[in-house]
Amino acid sequence: MRKVFYILPMLTLLFLSSCSENDEVGEYDNWRTRNQHYVDSIAALADAGKDGWTKIIAYNLIMREARTDLTNNHYIYVQKLENGAGEKHPEHNDSVRVHYLGRLIPSASFSQGKVFDKSYSTYTFNENTDVPKLMAVSSNIITGFSTAVQNMVEGDRWKVVIPYYLGYNPSVNPSSLVPDYSALIFDIKLVRLYRYKIDTDTTWH
Repeated sequence: MRKVFYILPMLTLLFLSSCSENDEVGEYDNWRTRNQHYVDSIAALADAGKDGWTKIIAYNLIMREARTDLTNNHYIYVQKLENGAGEKHPEHNDSVRVHYLGRLIPSASFSQGKVFDKSYSTYTFNENTDVPKLMAVSSNIITGFSTAVQNMVEGDRWKVVIPYYLGYNPSVNPSSLVPDYSALIFDIKLVRLYRYKIDTDTTWH
């Protein structure tokens, strides 16, 4: 009998240890829910006017009639880091040069969020050495990014949170680096604006 009582506690410990290892939370477990909670938390700050957060409706919804079904996923959320001296906003057919870095929301392995795209040569922004990326405002750019750029002026630098609905929607997600239903967190600086058919020289110098 003594041996039985000695073995049982050992078996219990092994069982609990095994359960603990199997129950470990994966990097992207409950990913859609976690991302929605993140967006909702930032939306609450923007609605309350806290920590400098504001919200902007997606540009492709602006021209539509007033809607009553808008959710937190129909807006981007902006925290202004630097105010530029420019006076004009890019339009949908213009081109721009921007510095940017895109992250996912914080996760177990990435406390600041995994970087999935960047224009920087390293992971640290250096305006003296990095060449801003040239892109068309509304061509091959996700809706949330385009919305942000069209509301900026030259010199603006923003932190932007983009819900999945305005980012890489699961039905059109081309990136293996971005899991479906991911909110995107961008650091964007608008460096140069090129007006359509006017500023034809887009060479960086």
